[in-house]
Amino acid sequence: MRLVRRVRETRGIRGTHGTRETREPRGADEPRETRGPGGTGRVRGALGRRAGRRSPRTRRARPAAALCGALALLTGCSVATPDVPLDQPGRDPVTITVWSAYTGRELDVFNEVLKTFEDEHPWITVKSVGSQNNDRMVAALRGGPAPDVQWAPQSDLAGVYCPSGGWRDLRHYIERDKVDKKVFVPAAWRATTAGGKRCALPVLGDVYGLYYNRTLLKRAGLDGPPKTMSQLTSYAKKLTERTGSGRVKVAGYAPLTLFYANRPSYEAQLWGADWFDEDGRSAVATDRTWRRMLEWRRELIDWYGYDRIRAFTAGAGAQYTASNAFHTGRLAMMLDGEFRTGFIKNEAKDLDYGTGPFPAPDDQPERYGAGAWTVHLAGVTNRSAHPDASWRLVKWLATDKGAQIALAKGLHNVPTTREALDSPELRKIPHFAPFLRMAAHPHSKIPPNTPAGLSYQDTMASFFQRVESGAASDTRSGLDEQARRIDEFIDQITIGKDR
Repeated sequence: MRLVRRVRETRGIRGTHGTRETREPRGADEPRETRGPGGTGRVRGALGRRAGRRSPRTRRARPAAALCGALALLTGCSVATPDVPLDQPGRDPVTITVWSAYTGRELDVFNEVLKTFEDEHPWITVKSVGSQNNDRMVAALRGGPAPDVQWAPQSDLAGVYCPSGGWRDLRHYIERDKVDKKVFVPAAWRATTAGGKRCALPVLGDVYGLYYNRTLLKRAGLDGPPKTMSQLTSYAKKLTERTGSGRVKVAGYAPLTLFYANRPSYEAQLWGADWFDEDGRSAVATDRTWRRMLEWRRELIDWYGYDRIRAFTAGAGAQYTASNAFHTGRLAMMLDGEFRTGFIKNEAKDLDYGTGPFPAPDDQPERYGAGAWTVHLAGVTNRSAHPDASWRLVKWLATDKGAQIALAKGLHNVPTTREALDSPELRKIPHFAPFLRMAAHPHSKIPPNTPAGLSYQDTMASFFQRVESGAASDTRSGLDEQARRIDEFIDQITIGKDR
């Protein structure tokens, strides 16, 4: 799915342009209109648009003060939670509204699945509103018109919505309806909680792995994709083509941070780097893996020449267009999510490529086969006057096998239930099966949920860029400074804390 890519990667919205569509309420017995079919992305800072799924734009680090001001939207006291019972067992006709970041074809796919929910729950009418970025979603929780259900394109937002109370704690419904956590892929289930509350259920996700150009690998005499980081370096050098002046014509692998899907949030999962220690303090200065990540990329960048690889990425086609450098054969290997398979199908039909796990650190071969997760969440907002009906929709989207498969197939995203993950229908989609296997790998993880949203990831991305350019040469002291800043982000936010 290209939902908000990650709005994924900067997760603006990746992909199809389409205008906002809504489905108007209808009576329980009124005929339904037919709809056609539709990916997703990531949110910026704690409240921006996700680069994630998808039409990423580059995210920039947000100052802690600005972040805290934005988070105050969720804790404002100007709007009270409706005084309604959690259990509303009757079947009187009710209309609920769901907001998502989907547009165009993707919104059509989502709406088509919602029609099935209405068929199975004829007393519930669902009004679907697309093109809703995270700023609008957060503002709605504080005042003004608000939806009953929100669909968040990335799991990091649970750290904001759960402790703040912006989304209702769902434990009452989960226990009442005996929803078994074993239904879900472990990484997806872990994404739904923060601040002692479980305010969401997982509904699809993105898994990031390796894309490689088979034609270029064969031409370079390489048999199969790299499986270790040292092999990735060797492959990148063999696959790179330069002009007589030294300009990079074809890049074997372009390691610059924020180029396409290159982000510390994904790479930390693939390297097994810890963001926080057991006490909740930043571990970026104490976990040696972070220095190794930086040393690896700096070595490859130095081989290219920073200015030369920077010039290559500046001239590469935009990530979510047909001119993407991988689509056109100018980039031999890259990190990206499963949704890319849909883009290639539509925009580069003749490309001979393969997909698989991203290479693992040489000293951690057991990590090979894992992927980097980001999970899409559905939650019931604190403004909903129909929490029971809203919960029914959230639970159905998250646990119904048919809904999971239809969404995964239509949006080219990974399902989050074990049953749907094993679907033969999904495994037969070309180049898609490796991502399904990565999703279930025991070393596949999600980034930590914090009340600071994505700010801790943004500050590290900025630091990575300074290291790559040579502006920050002392990585040890630089990581010390990043650890201090990340701890300050967390310490300055009081939502969900006893005061």
